[in-house]
Amino acid sequence: MDMSTATASEGRPLPWVAIGAIGAGLFGLGLAVGGYGAYVSVLIARGVSPDAAGFGMTLFLLGQFVAVVPADRLTRRASVERVAAVGLLVAGAGIALGAVVTLETTYASRLVLGLGQGTAFVAGMKYVGLRTSGADTATAQGMLGALFTLGLALGLAAGPVAVPAVGPGAPAAVAATIAVVGGVLTVRLSPTTGTGGTTLRSYLEPFTSASGLALGLGNMATFGFLMVASTWYAEVLTGSPLPGTAVLVGFALATVFGRGLGGWLSRAYGERATVAGTLLGLAVVLVGLAWAIDADSAGGIAAGLVLTGFGFGIPFGPLFSLAFSELADDPGVTLSGMLLVGNGGALAYPWLVGWLLAATASYAAGFAAMGVTVGAIWLLWMGAIGR
Repeated sequence: MDMSTATASEGRPLPWVAIGAIGAGLFGLGLAVGGYGAYVSVLIARGVSPDAAGFGMTLFLLGQFVAVVPADRLTRRASVERVAAVGLLVAGAGIALGAVVTLETTYASRLVLGLGQGTAFVAGMKYVGLRTSGADTATAQGMLGALFTLGLALGLAAGPVAVPAVGPGAPAAVAATIAVVGGVLTVRLSPTTGTGGTTLRSYLEPFTSASGLALGLGNMATFGFLMVASTWYAEVLTGSPLPGTAVLVGFALATVFGRGLGGWLSRAYGERATVAGTLLGLAVVLVGLAWAIDADSAGGIAAGLVLTGFGFGIPFGPLFSLAFSELADDPGVTLSGMLLVGNGGALAYPWLVGWLLAATASYAAGFAAMGVTVGAIWLLWMGAIGR
């Protein structure tokens, strides 16, 4: 993706200060997103129904869904770094609100966090893109994505340990502080203006084709379902004979390493084949996880949870690389459209897993539904892109 401007050149070094500032904020957001599963467990222990507890992540995805297009349009009228900073500060406020664990404050916290993250992610990615060109753009944006994923992985693994040990307030305060510090550092970056205006219709036009829809739904199967995992995996392991912390660490490491592995597989086998193979594998693993839960197979559950980390992590980079090269010429339109389709498609699943848990007293049906969905996306991918 070429997002160069008159201020960027091929010989210009990577904007490390910008990567550090925006990346720090996204790391804090990742901590809060990954740690949500521990708060779901607190809510359920206090008598909240599973579907109501899971609905908090649905609101987070809704917040991102609502924010991405306005954020991209705002970057076309205002300094991009200020839009990113506002997003990080808003997200930090949402995280801090979640330190008080009631259903009402949790819902408000997740919605505000989603609004802030959608804004910060779009503007932050655009900022480093406008400061780089060629392969440096992919490198800089990949680092921002990796820092968010690293925070998510750490929050997912540490949340179920930290929240019972020190209470829900301290982890929220740490994540909020990191996000706010990132926002303060981001607002002090060198000003960068955005790209020209565009129509509202243009954001969805690339996704009216079968190939565009496959790319957007592929993002749902990776980022969207990773949010579902962040919501429910800690609760799946609550009361289990499995070493819960070790399994969550394994899943977190698989997700982080999967991002890097996706690039290597893309170079070796091509981006289309990498996404196709991983989607099929993820569908099989999710259905297998549902079977293991139904059969109460501890080994199968542990293996399934960890392997889904690779399934969520590997396709993410290749999906966006293909989207930037094959969809709209305007990178802001492509980025916003991918998030719109991905988040919009995943909206129901955090709630759905909880609702099916309440209806069946098992997580098997929820993960089976996810597996069938990923399988349908794989079929669409093979018909529209994979061949």
